Amino acid sequence: MNLITRLAFNFICKKNSKKLSFTSLVSILGITFGVAAFLVVITVLNSFQAEIKNIISMVNPNLIVFSQYGIQDVKTTEKELKKLIKVPIEGMSPFIYQESVMGLGRQTSSVYIKAIKGTESASIKELNQFIYPRNALDSLNTASKLIDNYRNTLDPGNTPSLLPHVILGKELAEELDAKVGSTVTLMTFGAGKSALGVRYNKLYVTGIAATGLSEYDRKNVFMNFQDGVNLFGNDGWASGVEIKLKDPALALQVSKDLQGKTPYNVVAWQEIDTGLFEQIERDGTSIKLIVLIISFVAGFNIIVALSLTVIDRSKQISLLRALGAKKTLIISTFVYSGLFLGILGSTLGVVSGLILLKVFSGISLGDFQKFYYLEKIPVQIDSQLIVFAFITSILLSFFGALYPAWKASKVSPMHGLKQGN
Repeated sequence: MNLITRLAFNFICKKNSKKLSFTSLVSILGITFGVAAFLVVITVLNSFQAEIKNIISMVNPNLIVFSQYGIQDVKTTEKELKKLIKVPIEGMSPFIYQESVMGLGRQTSSVYIKAIKGTESASIKELNQFIYPRNALDSLNTASKLIDNYRNTLDPGNTPSLLPHVILGKELAEELDAKVGSTVTLMTFGAGKSALGVRYNKLYVTGIAATGLSEYDRKNVFMNFQDGVNLFGNDGWASGVEIKLKDPALALQVSKDLQGKTPYNVVAWQEIDTGLFEQIERDGTSIKLIVLIISFVAGFNIIVALSLTVIDRSKQISLLRALGAKKTLIISTFVYSGLFLGILGSTLGVVSGLILLKVFSGISLGDFQKFYYLEKIPVQIDSQLIVFAFITSILLSFFGALYPAWKASKVSPMHGLKQGN
Protein backbone atom coordinates (compact mmCIF):
# COMPACT_ATOMS: atom_id res chain seq x y z
CA MET A 1 0.00 0.00 0.00
CA ASN A 2 1.64 3.29 -1.08
CA LEU A 3 1.76 6.47 0.97
CA ILE A 4 -1.20 8.22 -0.68
CA THR A 5 -3.47 5.20 -0.25
CA ARG A 6 -2.50 4.82 3.42
CA LEU A 7 -3.10 8.51 4.10
CA ALA A 8 -6.43 8.43 2.23
CA PHE A 9 -7.63 5.48 4.28
CA ASN A 10 -6.41 7.15 7.47
CA PHE A 11 -8.40 10.32 6.78
CA ILE A 12 -11.74 8.49 6.33
CA CYS A 13 -11.27 6.49 9.55
CA LYS A 14 -11.60 7.57 13.16
CA LYS A 15 -8.53 9.04 14.80
CA ASN A 16 -6.14 6.34 15.98
CA SER A 17 -8.49 3.65 14.65
CA LYS A 18 -8.98 1.57 11.53
CA LYS A 19 -12.77 1.85 11.77
CA LEU A 20 -14.58 4.19 9.37
CA SER A 21 -15.67 7.48 10.87
CA PHE A 22 -19.36 8.39 11.26
CA THR A 23 -19.26 10.93 8.42
CA SER A 24 -17.63 8.35 6.14
CA LEU A 25 -20.32 5.78 6.98
CA VAL A 26 -23.06 8.35 6.25
CA SER A 27 -21.44 9.13 2.91
CA ILE A 28 -21.20 5.46 1.99
CA LEU A 29 -24.82 4.84 2.99
CA GLY A 30 -25.94 7.89 1.00
CA ILE A 31 -24.18 6.63 -2.12
CA THR A 32 -25.53 3.11 -1.52
CA PHE A 33 -29.13 4.33 -1.29
CA GLY A 34 -28.68 6.61 -4.29
CA VAL A 35 -27.24 3.90 -6.55
CA ALA A 36 -29.75 1.29 -5.36
CA ALA A 37 -32.70 3.65 -5.90
CA PHE A 38 -31.40 4.59 -9.33
CA LEU A 39 -31.00 0.97 -10.41
CA VAL A 40 -34.36 -0.19 -9.05
CA VAL A 41 -36.44 2.68 -10.43
CA ILE A 42 -34.82 2.91 -13.85
CA THR A 43 -34.75 -0.87 -14.30
CA VAL A 44 -38.42 -1.26 -13.40
CA LEU A 45 -39.53 1.64 -15.60
CA ASN A 46 -37.50 0.39 -18.56
CA SER A 47 -38.78 -3.15 -17.96
CA PHE A 48 -42.38 -1.89 -17.95
CA GLN A 49 -41.96 -0.30 -21.35
CA ALA A 50 -40.05 -3.23 -22.83
CA GLU A 51 -42.49 -5.83 -21.47
CA ILE A 52 -45.58 -3.98 -22.65
CA LYS A 53 -44.09 -3.36 -26.09
CA ASN A 54 -43.07 -7.00 -26.35
CA ILE A 55 -46.50 -8.35 -25.45
CA ILE A 56 -48.36 -5.81 -27.60
CA SER A 57 -46.18 -6.74 -30.57
CA MET A 58 -47.02 -10.43 -30.03
CA VAL A 59 -50.77 -10.23 -29.39
CA ASN A 60 -51.40 -7.76 -32.21
CA PRO A 61 -50.71 -8.05 -35.94
CA ASN A 62 -47.75 -6.06 -37.29
CA LEU A 63 -50.18 -4.05 -39.42
CA ILE A 64 -53.94 -3.57 -39.28
CA VAL A 65 -55.86 -2.25 -42.28
CA PHE A 66 -59.47 -1.48 -41.35
CA SER A 67 -62.51 0.72 -41.87
CA GLN A 68 -65.14 1.96 -39.45
CA TYR A 69 -67.80 0.44 -41.70
CA GLY A 70 -65.79 -2.64 -42.65
CA ILE A 71 -64.36 -3.80 -45.97
CA GLN A 72 -67.01 -5.11 -48.36
CA ASP A 73 -64.75 -7.07 -50.72
CA VAL A 74 -61.95 -8.22 -48.47
CA LYS A 75 -60.31 -10.62 -50.97
CA THR A 76 -59.84 -7.84 -53.54
CA THR A 77 -58.45 -5.59 -50.82
CA GLU A 78 -55.92 -8.26 -49.83
CA LYS A 79 -54.67 -8.50 -53.43
CA GLU A 80 -54.30 -4.72 -53.63
CA LEU A 81 -52.38 -4.58 -50.35
CA LYS A 82 -49.93 -7.25 -51.52
CA LYS A 83 -49.13 -5.05 -54.53
CA LEU A 84 -48.76 -1.87 -52.45
CA ILE A 85 -46.54 -3.31 -49.71
CA LYS A 86 -42.94 -3.43 -50.94
CA VAL A 87 -41.40 -5.35 -48.03
CA PRO A 88 -41.60 -9.16 -47.53
CA ILE A 89 -44.96 -10.31 -46.11
CA GLU A 90 -45.20 -13.45 -43.99
CA GLY A 91 -48.98 -13.64 -43.75
CA MET A 92 -52.26 -11.81 -44.37
CA SER A 93 -55.79 -12.66 -43.22
CA PRO A 94 -59.18 -10.97 -42.70
CA PHE A 95 -60.70 -10.45 -39.26
CA ILE A 96 -63.92 -9.22 -37.70
CA TYR A 97 -63.90 -7.02 -34.61
CA GLN A 98 -67.14 -6.19 -32.82
CA GLU A 99 -68.19 -5.01 -29.39
CA SER A 100 -70.85 -7.05 -27.66
CA VAL A 101 -72.09 -8.33 -24.30
CA MET A 102 -71.42 -11.79 -22.86
CA GLY A 103 -72.91 -13.49 -19.85
CA LEU A 104 -72.84 -16.66 -17.79
CA GLY A 105 -75.43 -17.15 -15.09
CA ARG A 106 -75.93 -13.80 -13.39
CA GLN A 107 -72.56 -12.42 -14.49
CA THR A 108 -72.32 -10.22 -17.58
CA SER A 109 -69.49 -8.24 -19.18
CA SER A 110 -68.91 -6.09 -22.24
CA VAL A 111 -66.48 -7.82 -24.61
CA TYR A 112 -64.68 -7.36 -27.91
CA ILE A 113 -65.26 -10.25 -30.27
CA LYS A 114 -62.40 -10.91 -32.68
CA ALA A 115 -63.21 -13.47 -35.34
CA ILE A 116 -60.06 -14.90 -36.95
CA LYS A 117 -59.08 -17.64 -39.40
CA GLY A 118 -58.02 -20.01 -36.64
CA THR A 119 -54.50 -21.35 -37.08
CA GLU A 120 -54.35 -19.67 -40.51
CA SER A 121 -54.56 -16.22 -38.96
CA ALA A 122 -51.58 -14.00 -39.79
CA SER A 123 -50.78 -13.14 -36.16
CA ILE A 124 -51.52 -16.51 -34.63
CA LYS A 125 -47.96 -17.82 -34.25
CA GLU A 126 -47.13 -15.36 -31.46
CA LEU A 127 -50.64 -15.31 -29.98
CA ASN A 128 -50.79 -19.09 -29.64
CA GLN A 129 -48.17 -19.13 -26.87
CA PHE A 130 -50.61 -17.27 -24.59
CA ILE A 131 -53.50 -19.70 -25.15
CA TYR A 132 -54.18 -22.88 -23.19
CA PRO A 133 -54.84 -25.74 -23.57
CA ARG A 134 -52.34 -26.05 -26.43
CA ASN A 135 -54.78 -27.27 -29.06
CA ALA A 136 -57.47 -24.72 -28.20
CA LEU A 137 -56.79 -22.65 -31.30
CA ASP A 138 -57.51 -25.64 -33.55
CA SER A 139 -61.14 -25.41 -32.43
CA LEU A 140 -61.48 -22.08 -34.28
CA ASN A 141 -60.63 -23.64 -37.64
CA THR A 142 -64.18 -24.93 -38.22
CA ALA A 143 -67.35 -22.86 -38.29
CA SER A 144 -70.45 -23.97 -36.41
CA LYS A 145 -73.48 -25.18 -38.38
CA LEU A 146 -75.92 -24.21 -35.66
CA ILE A 147 -76.11 -20.47 -36.40
CA ASP A 148 -79.11 -19.89 -38.63
CA ASN A 149 -80.29 -16.71 -40.34
CA TYR A 150 -81.65 -15.53 -37.01
CA ARG A 151 -78.34 -16.13 -35.23
CA ASN A 152 -80.03 -18.45 -32.73
CA THR A 153 -78.13 -21.25 -30.96
CA LEU A 154 -80.29 -21.30 -27.84
CA ASP A 155 -82.20 -24.47 -28.72
CA PRO A 156 -82.01 -26.84 -25.74
CA GLY A 157 -81.20 -29.83 -27.96
CA ASN A 158 -77.92 -28.38 -29.24
CA THR A 159 -74.81 -30.38 -28.31
CA PRO A 160 -72.38 -27.98 -26.55
CA SER A 161 -69.36 -29.11 -28.56
CA LEU A 162 -71.21 -28.23 -31.81
CA LEU A 163 -71.84 -24.65 -30.71
CA PRO A 164 -69.61 -21.82 -32.04
CA HIS A 165 -66.27 -22.14 -30.25
CA VAL A 166 -64.66 -19.22 -28.43
CA ILE A 167 -61.46 -18.50 -26.50
CA LEU A 168 -61.86 -16.07 -23.59
CA GLY A 169 -59.35 -13.71 -22.03
CA LYS A 170 -58.21 -14.96 -18.62
CA GLU A 171 -59.66 -12.09 -16.57
CA LEU A 172 -62.94 -12.22 -18.50
CA ALA A 173 -63.21 -15.94 -17.78
CA GLU A 174 -62.58 -15.29 -14.09
CA GLU A 175 -65.15 -12.49 -14.04
CA LEU A 176 -67.79 -14.73 -15.63
CA ASP A 177 -66.62 -17.77 -13.64
CA ALA A 178 -66.19 -19.58 -16.96
CA LYS A 179 -63.83 -22.47 -17.63
CA VAL A 180 -62.86 -24.59 -20.60
CA GLY A 181 -66.06 -26.53 -21.38
CA SER A 182 -68.42 -23.81 -20.11
CA THR A 183 -71.27 -22.48 -22.23
CA VAL A 184 -71.60 -18.70 -22.31
CA THR A 185 -74.29 -16.49 -23.83
CA LEU A 186 -73.48 -13.74 -26.34
CA MET A 187 -75.82 -10.84 -26.98
CA THR A 188 -75.74 -9.57 -30.57
CA PHE A 189 -77.68 -6.85 -32.30
CA GLY A 190 -79.25 -6.83 -35.74
CA ALA A 191 -76.60 -6.83 -38.48
CA GLY A 192 -75.91 -8.39 -41.85
CA LYS A 193 -78.58 -10.92 -42.78
CA SER A 194 -80.31 -10.69 -39.43
CA ALA A 195 -83.43 -8.69 -38.70
CA LEU A 196 -83.17 -5.76 -36.35
CA GLY A 197 -83.32 -6.58 -32.69
CA VAL A 198 -81.36 -8.38 -30.02
CA ARG A 199 -80.29 -11.99 -30.52
CA TYR A 200 -78.83 -14.36 -27.92
CA ASN A 201 -76.43 -17.13 -28.84
CA LYS A 202 -74.83 -19.90 -26.87
CA LEU A 203 -71.07 -20.27 -27.32
CA TYR A 204 -68.75 -23.06 -26.19
CA VAL A 205 -65.51 -22.12 -24.38
CA THR A 206 -62.59 -24.16 -25.71
CA GLY A 207 -59.63 -22.16 -24.39
CA ILE A 208 -58.29 -19.32 -22.24
CA ALA A 209 -55.92 -16.56 -23.42
CA ALA A 210 -53.55 -15.17 -20.76
CA THR A 211 -51.39 -12.47 -22.34
CA GLY A 212 -50.54 -10.72 -19.06
CA LEU A 213 -52.04 -7.46 -20.33
CA SER A 214 -55.02 -6.83 -18.09
CA GLU A 215 -56.94 -4.71 -20.62
CA TYR A 216 -56.68 -7.47 -23.24
CA ASP A 217 -57.44 -10.39 -20.93
CA ARG A 218 -60.46 -8.59 -19.48
CA LYS A 219 -62.22 -7.91 -22.81
CA ASN A 220 -60.99 -10.10 -25.68
CA VAL A 221 -62.91 -13.06 -27.09
CA PHE A 222 -61.65 -15.03 -30.11
CA MET A 223 -63.95 -17.02 -32.41
CA ASN A 224 -64.00 -18.58 -35.88
CA PHE A 225 -64.04 -16.07 -38.75
CA GLN A 226 -67.09 -17.53 -40.51
CA ASP A 227 -69.00 -17.62 -37.22
CA GLY A 228 -68.18 -13.92 -36.91
CA VAL A 229 -69.50 -13.32 -40.44
CA ASN A 230 -72.73 -15.16 -39.61
CA LEU A 231 -73.19 -13.14 -36.44
CA PHE A 232 -72.14 -9.68 -37.53
CA GLY A 233 -71.89 -9.34 -41.30
CA ASN A 234 -72.22 -10.84 -44.77
CA ASP A 235 -70.11 -13.13 -46.93
CA GLY A 236 -67.08 -11.35 -48.38
CA TRP A 237 -67.19 -8.70 -45.65
CA ALA A 238 -64.65 -8.14 -42.84
CA SER A 239 -63.78 -5.46 -40.34
CA GLY A 240 -60.25 -5.37 -41.68
CA VAL A 241 -57.12 -7.21 -42.71
CA GLU A 242 -54.23 -8.14 -40.40
CA ILE A 243 -50.74 -8.38 -41.84
CA LYS A 244 -47.59 -10.02 -40.52
CA LEU A 245 -44.28 -8.81 -41.94
CA LYS A 246 -41.08 -10.83 -41.97
CA ASP A 247 -39.46 -7.86 -40.22
CA PRO A 248 -41.92 -6.40 -37.66
CA ALA A 249 -39.66 -3.36 -37.14
CA LEU A 250 -40.67 -2.12 -40.60
CA ALA A 251 -44.36 -1.94 -39.67
CA LEU A 252 -44.33 1.77 -38.82
CA GLN A 253 -42.61 2.67 -42.09
CA VAL A 254 -45.02 0.53 -44.12
CA SER A 255 -47.95 2.17 -42.32
CA LYS A 256 -46.70 5.61 -43.37
CA ASP A 257 -46.12 4.43 -46.95
CA LEU A 258 -49.70 3.13 -47.23
CA GLN A 259 -51.26 6.40 -46.08
CA GLY A 260 -53.05 7.93 -49.06
CA LYS A 261 -52.58 4.83 -51.22
CA THR A 262 -55.54 2.98 -49.71
CA PRO A 263 -58.97 4.33 -48.62
CA TYR A 264 -58.71 2.43 -45.34
CA ASN A 265 -57.06 3.20 -42.02
CA VAL A 266 -53.63 1.66 -41.47
CA VAL A 267 -52.15 1.15 -37.98
CA ALA A 268 -48.78 -0.37 -37.09
CA TRP A 269 -48.33 -2.27 -33.84
CA GLN A 270 -46.08 0.53 -32.54
CA GLU A 271 -49.06 2.91 -32.75
CA ILE A 272 -51.35 0.74 -30.64
CA ASP A 273 -51.87 1.96 -27.05
CA THR A 274 -49.70 5.04 -27.57
CA GLY A 275 -51.57 6.69 -24.71
CA LEU A 276 -50.28 3.99 -22.38
CA PHE A 277 -46.66 4.61 -23.37
CA GLU A 278 -47.16 8.37 -23.02
CA GLN A 279 -48.53 7.87 -19.52
CA ILE A 280 -45.61 5.66 -18.51
CA GLU A 281 -43.18 8.16 -20.03
CA ARG A 282 -44.74 11.06 -18.10
CA ASP A 283 -44.74 9.14 -14.84
CA GLY A 284 -41.24 7.84 -15.51
CA THR A 285 -39.79 11.28 -16.23
CA SER A 286 -40.89 12.71 -12.90
CA ILE A 287 -39.71 9.64 -10.99
CA LYS A 288 -36.35 9.63 -12.77
CA LEU A 289 -35.92 13.31 -11.88
CA ILE A 290 -36.52 12.57 -8.20
CA VAL A 291 -34.05 9.67 -8.28
CA LEU A 292 -31.49 11.88 -10.04
CA ILE A 293 -31.78 14.45 -7.26
CA ILE A 294 -31.26 11.69 -4.69
CA SER A 295 -28.11 10.61 -6.54
CA PHE A 296 -26.74 14.17 -6.55
CA VAL A 297 -27.48 14.50 -2.83
CA ALA A 298 -25.42 11.35 -2.29
CA GLY A 299 -22.58 13.02 -4.20
CA PHE A 300 -22.81 16.11 -2.00
CA ASN A 301 -22.39 13.86 1.02
CA ILE A 302 -18.82 13.33 -0.12
CA ILE A 303 -18.23 17.11 -0.10
CA VAL A 304 -19.66 17.44 3.40
CA ALA A 305 -17.84 14.41 4.81
CA LEU A 306 -14.43 15.36 3.43
CA SER A 307 -14.88 19.03 4.30
CA LEU A 308 -15.50 18.04 7.91
CA THR A 309 -12.45 15.80 7.71
CA VAL A 310 -10.34 18.75 6.54
CA ILE A 311 -11.49 20.75 9.56
CA ASP A 312 -11.04 17.85 11.98
CA ARG A 313 -7.65 16.76 10.62
CA SER A 314 -6.23 20.22 9.91
CA LYS A 315 -3.41 19.63 12.44
CA GLN A 316 -2.33 16.43 10.69
CA ILE A 317 -2.52 18.14 7.30
CA SER A 318 -0.39 21.04 8.54
CA LEU A 319 2.12 18.54 9.93
CA LEU A 320 2.35 16.82 6.54
CA ARG A 321 2.88 20.18 4.91
CA ALA A 322 5.58 21.06 7.47
CA LEU A 323 7.35 17.76 6.72
CA GLY A 324 7.55 18.73 3.07
CA ALA A 325 4.39 17.20 1.58
CA LYS A 326 3.47 19.03 -1.59
CA LYS A 327 -0.02 20.37 -2.33
CA THR A 328 -0.43 17.74 -5.04
CA LEU A 329 0.07 15.01 -2.43
CA ILE A 330 -2.62 16.51 -0.18
CA ILE A 331 -5.01 16.91 -3.12
CA SER A 332 -4.36 13.34 -4.30
CA THR A 333 -4.90 12.01 -0.79
CA PHE A 334 -8.36 13.53 -0.45
CA VAL A 335 -9.34 12.60 -4.01
CA TYR A 336 -8.36 9.02 -3.16
CA SER A 337 -10.48 9.27 -0.03
CA GLY A 338 -13.50 10.37 -2.09
CA LEU A 339 -12.90 7.63 -4.64
CA PHE A 340 -12.64 5.00 -1.91
CA LEU A 341 -15.96 6.11 -0.41
CA GLY A 342 -17.49 6.22 -3.87
CA ILE A 343 -16.30 2.74 -4.89
CA LEU A 344 -17.42 1.18 -1.61
CA GLY A 345 -20.80 2.95 -1.69
CA SER A 346 -21.34 2.16 -5.39
CA THR A 347 -20.51 -1.51 -4.90
CA LEU A 348 -22.91 -1.81 -1.97
CA GLY A 349 -25.51 0.16 -3.97
CA VAL A 350 -25.30 -2.20 -6.96
CA VAL A 351 -25.52 -5.28 -4.73
CA SER A 352 -28.45 -3.80 -2.76
CA GLY A 353 -30.21 -2.76 -5.99
CA LEU A 354 -29.91 -6.25 -7.49
CA ILE A 355 -31.22 -7.81 -4.27
CA LEU A 356 -34.21 -5.43 -4.25
CA LEU A 357 -34.91 -6.15 -7.92
CA LYS A 358 -34.86 -9.86 -7.15
CA VAL A 359 -37.36 -9.28 -4.35
CA PHE A 360 -39.60 -7.07 -6.51
CA SER A 361 -39.50 -9.52 -9.41
CA GLY A 362 -42.85 -11.23 -9.71
CA ILE A 363 -44.66 -9.11 -7.08
CA SER A 364 -48.30 -8.59 -8.07
CA LEU A 365 -49.25 -5.05 -9.12
CA GLY A 366 -52.61 -5.34 -7.38
CA ASP A 367 -54.83 -2.33 -8.06
CA PHE A 368 -52.22 -0.81 -10.40
CA GLN A 369 -53.04 -3.47 -13.02
CA LYS A 370 -55.78 -1.25 -14.41
CA PHE A 371 -53.20 1.48 -15.09
CA TYR A 372 -50.32 -0.59 -16.47
CA TYR A 373 -52.18 -3.74 -17.68
CA LEU A 374 -49.53 -6.09 -16.28
CA GLU A 375 -50.19 -8.62 -13.52
CA LYS A 376 -46.71 -8.51 -11.98
CA ILE A 377 -43.76 -6.14 -11.76
CA PRO A 378 -41.46 -6.93 -14.70
CA VAL A 379 -37.70 -6.90 -14.06
CA GLN A 380 -35.18 -7.15 -16.88
CA ILE A 381 -31.63 -6.65 -15.63
CA ASP A 382 -29.59 -4.38 -17.91
CA SER A 383 -25.84 -4.84 -17.42
CA GLN A 384 -25.13 -1.57 -19.26
CA LEU A 385 -27.35 0.32 -16.80
CA ILE A 386 -25.47 -1.27 -13.88
CA VAL A 387 -22.11 -0.21 -15.32
CA PHE A 388 -23.47 3.29 -16.01
CA ALA A 389 -24.78 3.67 -12.43
CA PHE A 390 -21.52 2.39 -10.96
CA ILE A 391 -19.25 4.63 -13.04
CA THR A 392 -21.49 7.70 -12.67
CA SER A 393 -21.54 7.33 -8.90
CA ILE A 394 -17.73 7.08 -8.77
CA LEU A 395 -17.42 10.16 -11.00
CA LEU A 396 -19.76 12.10 -8.70
CA SER A 397 -17.59 11.02 -5.76
CA PHE A 398 -14.48 12.15 -7.63
CA PHE A 399 -15.88 15.60 -8.40
CA GLY A 400 -17.32 15.82 -4.89
CA ALA A 401 -13.83 15.27 -3.45
CA LEU A 402 -12.17 18.03 -5.48
CA TYR A 403 -13.35 20.98 -3.39
CA PRO A 404 -12.37 19.46 0.01
CA ALA A 405 -9.05 18.39 -1.53
CA TRP A 406 -8.41 21.94 -2.70
CA LYS A 407 -9.32 23.29 0.78
CA ALA A 408 -6.98 20.78 2.39
CA SER A 409 -4.12 21.89 0.15
CA LYS A 410 -4.61 25.44 1.44
CA VAL A 411 -3.97 24.46 5.08
CA SER A 412 -0.83 26.29 6.22
CA PRO A 413 2.15 24.33 7.60
CA MET A 414 2.05 26.80 10.55
CA HIS A 415 -1.58 25.94 11.39
CA GLY A 416 -0.66 23.46 14.11
CA LEU A 417 1.89 25.79 15.69
CA LYS A 418 -0.62 28.64 15.83
CA GLN A 419 -2.89 26.43 17.92
CA GLY A 420 -0.11 25.84 20.36
CA ASN A 421 0.77 22.29 19.27
